[in-house]
Amino acid sequence: MRMTQPLVIAAASLSLLVGASGSPRDDRTGKTDPGTCEALKTHSFGRNVRIEGATWIAATGVRPWSSPGGFRGPAVVKSPFCRVQGIATPTPQSSIRFEVWLPAPGAWNGKFFGTASGGSMGAIQYAALSAPVEGGFAAMAHDNGHQSTNIYEQNWAFDAKKGALKQELLVDFASRAQHVSTVVAKAVAHAYYRKAPQRAYYVACSQGGHHGLMEAERYPDDYDGIVAGAHGGDWTGMVGGQAWAAYLVTRQNRAGALSRALAQAVSRRAISECDALDGLTDGLIEDPRACRFDPAVMQCGREGADPAACLTSAQVEATRAIYGGSPGSQSGGDAPGFVPGSEQYWPWTDSLDPISGSYHDFYRLLLKNDPNWAFGQFDPEKDIEAGRRKLGAIMDANSADLSAFARRGGKLILYHGWSDPLISPYLSTNKWHALERQMGGDSLRSFARLFMIPGMAHCGDGPVGGMRDTHDLAWLTAVENWVEHGIAPDADSPRATVIGFGSDSDTLRTRPYCPYPKVARYVGTGGRDRAANYTCQMAD
Repeated sequence: MRMTQPLVIAAASLSLLVGASGSPRDDRTGKTDPGTCEALKTHSFGRNVRIEGATWIAATGVRPWSSPGGFRGPAVVKSPFCRVQGIATPTPQSSIRFEVWLPAPGAWNGKFFGTASGGSMGAIQYAALSAPVEGGFAAMAHDNGHQSTNIYEQNWAFDAKKGALKQELLVDFASRAQHVSTVVAKAVAHAYYRKAPQRAYYVACSQGGHHGLMEAERYPDDYDGIVAGAHGGDWTGMVGGQAWAAYLVTRQNRAGALSRALAQAVSRRAISECDALDGLTDGLIEDPRACRFDPAVMQCGREGADPAACLTSAQVEATRAIYGGSPGSQSGGDAPGFVPGSEQYWPWTDSLDPISGSYHDFYRLLLKNDPNWAFGQFDPEKDIEAGRRKLGAIMDANSADLSAFARRGGKLILYHGWSDPLISPYLSTNKWHALERQMGGDSLRSFARLFMIPGMAHCGDGPVGGMRDTHDLAWLTAVENWVEHGIAPDADSPRATVIGFGSDSDTLRTRPYCPYPKVARYVGTGGRDRAANYTCQMAD
């Protein structure tokens, strides 16, 4: 495996974005063409697009180039490329900053790659562009239509003077920025290479996963293959789940909150009780839905409870409720909970700052329109549903019918860590089952797969969760193989298997990722840390 309100822009408005002028001159021969790159600065891509810079970056392995910081830090690039910077304004209120990185013509693989940032961020994710551009892709990222430095704040969406939402910026953030940037970036690549990209792929996680589902649902022609990790497509359900957990640990003077040390102790106890359910004691809960861990076994004064790491009755109650989700959700409603074994990663501890999630400004500014609203005023019985009613049509990718994407041959890979502490993993299983009910299992499996990864936190980490950048390349390879060679990532052959990795007591561990609802099962012989000694089987 190579470790290398819904809104559609009509065809008439697309022509305003891409333009129709001639391509800049170039010779199509060598591997450097700075003159051709710089000519893109004056190329017209329509009156709603302004190219602010087109610069040839003469990067090499000896003299790599570093990008600005952006989301998740800078990129380091070791091969030459053309860096194009632009702004798209599909509405008068819009300002969508994007970058397109174009490998030299002789290095281009004829394909396009798109991605996005996370949280409620207004910054370009440069870090996700370096590997694709070095691999030959014309690659694009954007800033979600706004600029902000805190990953969770949403002041950009609220006009304090008018006390009103900036509606068009919300639409840009939720879906339009990704679509518009994709359309423009493909046009930039076409102008540069004198040939349109033959395939287009999207890979991103978290809010980027949310964008991936928006693309499949609302703009099915943009990408041939989409990988959406920890997707949060049900955005209002996602922030509802975050707010519910934060409510539980901040109420009553934080009586139910766990310290970081206690959260880790609860996690260890949950794993110890449920680890062997899959027949193998390996420090992982393969499917937390089968885990019946009750934190009451750790309540202070209870027989067997450790006096140095025990829970008060308020802590037991709060932890149970975080598992269960908001009232009536049963880990499958408007605000699903988080699973046993994920506590070690929780931000939902006694040090929680309510700004530590997109939920805070969602309710403060987007729902309440009140900068002075304090999280102590949050009412889960009313506010979660009120947020869905007011903003769901703009923010949520909740359609259970992706037939338009499937009809054009699109392939969709969803993945989520079971121990995700920020976006409930139940959002992904809920989405899968909704699609299955609406489209039918056979139809769904003809173009989509879901991977639920045991022990993995948010977008990576954990015993077999690997690192995010390495994962992105593995997922990109998997979706390329499916689109171009018909090899679905079913873990039934080496080329069809996505390998997860991590460490256990400084020992490298690898494990096949199994398409849901299958899980990895040890074959009974060979090293337990080697992916080759596992098969994917239906859960018991």
